[in-house]
Amino acid sequence: MSRHAELERILQAWFDWEGCSTAEKDEYRRAFHRLLDNTRAASNVSRQEMIVALAERYREFRATKEREIRARLSRLR
Repeated sequence: MSRHAELERILQAWFDWEGCSTAEKDEYRRAFHRLLDNTRAASNVSRQEMIVALAERYREFRATKEREIRARLSRLR
């Protein structure tokens, strides 16, 4: 898998975790952490360090997703 696709999967999992219902939080958190752990397996970077490193990319990703959602909702009106 390309690095770009792997990054997209991580960011999407993070977005899904933040947006899911309370009942689903544990499931989505585990999926997000599993992706992070698989990605960092060959490095000495901690999970928290990876989250910090991805934080800015995630903010951009989330803003883009939210714009897409708003655009879809406005078309429904």
